[in-house]
Amino acid sequence: MKKLYLCNLGCSKNFVDGDTIAGFLVKNGFETSQDAANADAIIVNTCSFIEQATKEAIDTILSFVGQKNKNCKLIVSGCFSQRYKNKVAKEFPEVDLWLSTENWREELNKFYNFQEDTKCFSRILSEPLHSQYIKISDGCSHRCSFCVIPNIKGEFKSESIEKITKEAIYLQNKGVKELILVSQDTSFYGRDIGANLVKLLKILLDTTNFRWIRLMYLYPSFVDNEFLEFIAENPRICPYFDIPLQHISGDILKSMRRKTKPEDLYKLVENIRKKVKNCALRTSFIIGYPNENSKDFRELCNFIEWAKFDKMGVFPYSCEEGTKAAKLPNKISGRTVQKRINIVMEIQRGISAELQEKKIGQKIEVIVDRISDFEEYNFECRSKNDAPEVDGRVFLVDGDANVGDFLEVEIIDCDDYDLIARFIKKLE
Repeated sequence: MKKLYLCNLGCSKNFVDGDTIAGFLVKNGFETSQDAANADAIIVNTCSFIEQATKEAIDTILSFVGQKNKNCKLIVSGCFSQRYKNKVAKEFPEVDLWLSTENWREELNKFYNFQEDTKCFSRILSEPLHSQYIKISDGCSHRCSFCVIPNIKGEFKSESIEKITKEAIYLQNKGVKELILVSQDTSFYGRDIGANLVKLLKILLDTTNFRWIRLMYLYPSFVDNEFLEFIAENPRICPYFDIPLQHISGDILKSMRRKTKPEDLYKLVENIRKKVKNCALRTSFIIGYPNENSKDFRELCNFIEWAKFDKMGVFPYSCEEGTKAAKLPNKISGRTVQKRINIVMEIQRGISAELQEKKIGQKIEVIVDRISDFEEYNFECRSKNDAPEVDGRVFLVDGDANVGDFLEVEIIDCDDYDLIARFIKKLE
């Protein structure tokens, strides 16, 4: 049997795409392998969202050029392939096939002379098995000035509720315990097909038994009262709000072509906390966007101190070819950007430490992600208010459990971002 090696780069949405491409090949006679040197096909599933991701894609492709055997086919998929294949294909003669992001099934069928139905469902599952993402749409229609995604992926396109439900049931039958819905804008789901996110969630709650359903990447304009009230009334949906706000300065938001004003974002934070108890707010900001002056930055610092986000990430502005922001004057120096990043992250560190200390003594529900690498802990877990990879962990000092189990634990200590807990009981 032919062997397939998959290398996924980029975000969770991209990982779903890579696992789906690999699943398509598995349905056509391949088996997955952890040995690239002896593989019959290597897939490098790339990202190209920002310059750093593009560089990583190029470096990774080059590394596999040196690893593959003479009979191995090197296949490049994902955003880098979609964005640059026409420009760089001649520079990478060792790449046997460049896949587009939309028609990759047809392209693989033609390349390998498969007779596979291009509409069939296919997907392998990456570890950890108990927590899996499901992509509910592709593309984006917002046209933010800094973002290249619409140029790569096109306009926002919702998957059908039927397809999403079918995939969710497949994941459930494979033993998945936590379902995570992802999209470029999850909150916009369904508006192009006569549905909405609440309708999708109702059907998923009715047709599956996932204990946790988590939502990632909500756009602030569409986090409305209907949605918030639905979350508050359904405990199987994690009260976790991942809403990239990007900035708070009115001038910067306008230049970014965001659809929210500063007062909208203040009201949004207040409304979420008012309507959904024990919720977690996660956001991200871009630092060093063109023309960001000291006044804009102070506004951002003041907002962060006021909002007291449970989780926060910041990213240096990346000037991307083909975006409107790339043409703006008054770029901010890298030194200034890094200084500003250090300042806001120090503010957030203090906020996080304060919020963490308030959790000591609380009893919470967690999922066991892995056996801990640290001798002083038994397991690394997560709460409903923590997403995989990007948020803090709950370290368990005692107890007997299996990866994927849900537990009740008591918080006994903390640091700035992680919690330490003792085992109480397993949850059925």
